[in-house]
Amino acid sequence: MSPRKTILKELAKAETGGTPYRRPSEISGFSSAPEKYQKAVNTLLSDRLLEGRKDDEGHMTIAINEHRKADVQKEIRPVWARPVVWAAALTLAAVATTLATLAG
Repeated sequence: MSPRKTILKELAKAETGGTPYRRPSEISGFSSAPEKYQKAVNTLLSDRLLEGRKDDEGHMTIAINEHRKADVQKEIRPVWARPVVWAAALTLAAVATTLATLAG
């Protein structure tokens, strides 16, 4: 999974489990590839999908932007839940049925 999706999924879980703000370094995978994750955090902040603030110790914490929750949910949904995938599957099924009818 990409760092972007990992960050968004972790923050979505944190949001339902209490405090929505977390330090980026607490996100799983951050310690194995900190440069990739930091770049993803910066991109998400610039896209305004995340909002950041400082905690009591002065460290940056991030959370999902309340105004962009729908966009975040679209981004983290599984591949099979996307309308384009369903449209492609239905089109392939229709083509296969038509070919089977013509051949038979």
